[in-house]
Amino acid sequence: MNDPFALDLTINLLLLGFGGAMFAGSLFAYFSRNSRKEEFYAPRTLFLGIIGLFITLWTVASIVNN
Repeated sequence: MNDPFALDLTINLLLLGFGGAMFAGSLFAYFSRNSRKEEFYAPRTLFLGIIGLFITLWTVASIVNN
């Protein structure tokens, strides 16, 4: 490995955390929408959850590929 600071792995792990947090947060917001009396934006929540899942899966594939 020519990268002495492992920046490729660091960036991949940061993206994994970011994507996982987006997916988990959106999933939690979607399932807890009935307990709150505020207005809920379901399309935006589902869109951000799908984007978070996409980032997570892409990053996992990238880590496994290396």
